[in-house]
Amino acid sequence: MLKKIILAAILAIALLSCQKKTEQQEAKEEFTGAREVKVATARMGNISSYIEFSGKIEAYKTINIAPSMSGRIAKLIVDVGSVVKKGDLLVKLDDTQLRQAKIKYDNMEKNYNRMQELQKTGAIDEATFDEVETGYKVAKSSYEYMLENTEIKAPINGVITVIYKKEGENYDSMMDPLLLRMLNLDEVKAKIQVSDADINKIKKGQKVLLKVRSSEEEFSGKVSFVSPEADVMSGTFNVEIVVQNAGGKLKHNQFTHIRLLYETSENAVIIPQKAVLESEFVFIVQDEKAVKKYVTLGLENEYEIEVTDGIKEGEIVITNGSIGLSEGDNVEISH
Repeated sequence: MLKKIILAAILAIALLSCQKKTEQQEAKEEFTGAREVKVATARMGNISSYIEFSGKIEAYKTINIAPSMSGRIAKLIVDVGSVVKKGDLLVKLDDTQLRQAKIKYDNMEKNYNRMQELQKTGAIDEATFDEVETGYKVAKSSYEYMLENTEIKAPINGVITVIYKKEGENYDSMMDPLLLRMLNLDEVKAKIQVSDADINKIKKGQKVLLKVRSSEEEFSGKVSFVSPEADVMSGTFNVEIVVQNAGGKLKHNQFTHIRLLYETSENAVIIPQKAVLESEFVFIVQDEKAVKKYVTLGLENEYEIEVTDGIKEGEIVITNGSIGLSEGDNVEISH
């Protein structure tokens, strides 16, 4: 009886083994055809390792225009959004005091010119001339001060972004924070906070790439400032970036995605990251077959990686469909 049981067990194991071999043979037969793969061509180019940040763009020059004298707004010449040049007239305040100062200045100037002629002939003493000259200089300074604070002109090229008071209202130099605000957007800056783990990778003058949602363009800038000390509360370092913005596509207070390039390799062989398997080899396509190539890797970023040895420019690397692939397997490129 025991012999019969043992014999039955042996037969069952043999049957299961045959069935498994049959399944393996069938699976292998399924893969004797060409494996469908996606590919990319190894290219020559520059590749950079970078750190990514989010930041906010600010105008490099922001000016609050706040006259030192109070007065009624007699004429408002600009609107929000007006583009102006340095020296353009923006606002005129009530000029009653200005006209009075101008009369006094004109009279003092005439008297001063007359006294200069008399001084040349010795008709007046030095003390009298000095007194007249001092009065003239005071009147001139007073008039110029009132003119500057009555006829308000643009201190820089830029665009008007805030008008705090309307025409006909009174501006109070003591109570009102400003009369106008203007920005120059020809050059903008962005501020980022960098951890102590990354701060030594960043140097003044390093290249930076910025993108904003409102444009497909990638903007190039550079690091303009690296703080030598960490913030007491956050432990991060303040870094500033400056970007030329001649087209005005970057806006004040706009959020931006920043890539700070800290290491670059030029004229490198570059392939997609997903082509590399186990950090040491790739499959290339030769004569419609998969060929395994061991590679030495260099710089990398989120999407691409440098190959310093193992493949050459122009070789076709497999990027999708390489799982389970073996050396010599037939492959068909999917487009």
